[in-house]
Amino acid sequence: MADVSHTGTIVTVSASNTTGGAPVPITAFPKDTDPFDIPDMDIADAEVGTNGDLISWDVANPIEISMAVIPVTDDYEFLVTLLNLNRAEKNKKSAKDVITLVRVMPNGETVTLSKGKMIGGPPASALASSGKIKTGVFKFRFSKMTRTPAIDIDVTV
Repeated sequence: MADVSHTGTIVTVSASNTTGGAPVPITAFPKDTDPFDIPDMDIADAEVGTNGDLISWDVANPIEISMAVIPVTDDYEFLVTLLNLNRAEKNKKSAKDVITLVRVMPNGETVTLSKGKMIGGPPASALASSGKIKTGVFKFRFSKMTRTPAIDIDVTV
């Protein structure tokens, strides 16, 4: 039986300049939105030539992820600070961090995303209509990914 729980997942974020490459653990994941999302991506394209032949080619696209974090936590403050240090603004030097992100799940699955950039997120706290501080969702794009599958799965061939 497959256990699809992700309780206990840890994500570490390393920023080349801001943290000197040292990993910072992120664990304050919310329940009101998806805490870690990797959307589908296109890896190839195809069309049909004038004589009906299929023509295809590979497409290189960055791997985009979004990570939601509970506001008013150390994890949230770290990511807001990272965003603001890397945000371009007149008369302000960006940190130009190269990001590495490692996600380790309780079942042993590990995803390492490297050669990345933080591309978006809230620069300050926002207010939700629920009366709570809005959950922050931070976005990153990476050019490289390695994945180690879960270790506690039973594969029958």
